[in-house]
This record gives sequence, structure tokens and C-alpha cells, in this order.
Amino acid sequence: MKRRFRIDIEYDGTNYCGWQRQTNGCSIQFAIEEALKPLNKNQQVTVIGSGRTDSGVHALNQVAHFDLETSLSTESIKDALNARTPEDILIHECKEVDSSFHARFSAVKRTYIYQVLEKPSAINRYYSWLPPFEFDFFILTKCAKLVEGKHDFTSLCRSATESKSKVCIVYESEWIKKEEMLIYKIAGNRFLHSMVRMLVGTMMEVARGKYTISDFKNLLENEPGEMQVYTAPAKGLFLLKVEY
Repeated sequence: MKRRFRIDIEYDGTNYCGWQRQTNGCSIQFAIEEALKPLNKNQQVTVIGSGRTDSGVHALNQVAHFDLETSLSTESIKDALNARTPEDILIHECKEVDSSFHARFSAVKRTYIYQVLEKPSAINRYYSWLPPFEFDFFILTKCAKLVEGKHDFTSLCRSATESKSKVCIVYESEWIKKEEMLIYKIAGNRFLHSMVRMLVGTMMEVARGKYTISDFKNLLENEPGEMQVYTAPAKGLFLLKVEY
């Protein structure tokens, strides 16, 4: 009889083409599924994540589930996965869950953070964006508050996104100063392809004075306008947590 397991995963997405299995490169999903094969008589095991992080995006706590016919303990499965996956993927926890649990559809809230540097850093340059221009933090905070609530994010996601509905509910959207870094924190019921990176990049264009807060508001409301959407680099984005 198959058992369902939930795993909590941390990963550095630098060397991966994203969460989802792809034909053009190694993904996080592929690496974990390959690590599970020896536990399933070398047969394919499908791992379903809470969401699909893009190429180069990181996770502090991604959640996924899979079904496996095994008598192994959850600790043994966790140890086996950590032994067979690269060091930039770490399984923090494995636990058995009810068959009704679904990593994606059971999730009620997801939180992301995006890191922006205010000055160069030798260490943080790999996991943060240093914009090549000056910007106004106060304007960023004003833009962030406009993102909260229920919006159709058609103008702020990849046009090729698979989701038919582009409506998302954003519970929290704020910019936080932390030493010499700014952190954009956003929590919502769901997120679209590149949505957070587009929000960050476009808010930055307003904060540098290229567009107005009114232009950004019109963009959020899908009103006609001249404002262009900009996408911040993937390296600064982290999936912080998923809630059920």
C-alpha cells in the first residue's frame, strides 16, 4: 500500500532551471525524483511541489509531496534523499501525511522575499540584486501598499503562464530595511510566473523616477498607459514559506 509523504526543502536555485522538470536542464524536481528511484525499485516517483519557482530562484522552505510504497521510516527517507541529492538541495523534514494532502492545492498562503542591496557586497552579490541606479525607499513603500488586496495581475506575469485566471489575493506587501539591504516581502494565496520579480523590477523603475506611482496603480488595474514592466534578476528571490 502506498503512503504519502510531505518533504520540506531548502535549495539554492543558482544551478537549476527552476523547480519543474525541463528538457533543457536539471531541475529541483528532477534531482529529487532521481534520488527517490532507488527507494522505488528504480521506478519513477512523481514529486509535486507547492509551486514552480523559476530558473535561478531559491527556496528557504519549499513543500512537496510524493507517494511511495515502502516500510522505511520518514527519517530514513529524509537521510536517503539528502545522501543522493546535491549539496545545494537539503531536505529539512519528511513526514507521513494523509492521502488528501496536496502540496499545491492544499496550500492557503505562500510568502516570498526579494533581496536588494544598497551598496556592493562580496558575499551577498550572489543572492541579491544591486540596482545600477539610485532610488527612493519611500516611493517603494507606497507602491508596495498598492499591491495588497485582490488584483488581476495580467500585466505583471509572463504572458505564457498556464493559469487561465490571473487574479491573486495579496495579504501582505512591504519593503523592509535591514542593515545595508532592502527586503521586499509579499504573501498571497497564489503567484503567477515571474510575478514577484516583475513587481520588484517595476516598483524600482517608479522609485528611480522613471514613472509615477499613478502609472504603477494604473498598471495594477490593467488600465491603458505607457508604463513598461521590468523583471528583477532571479538571484534575489526566495520562497520563504508555504502555509496550510
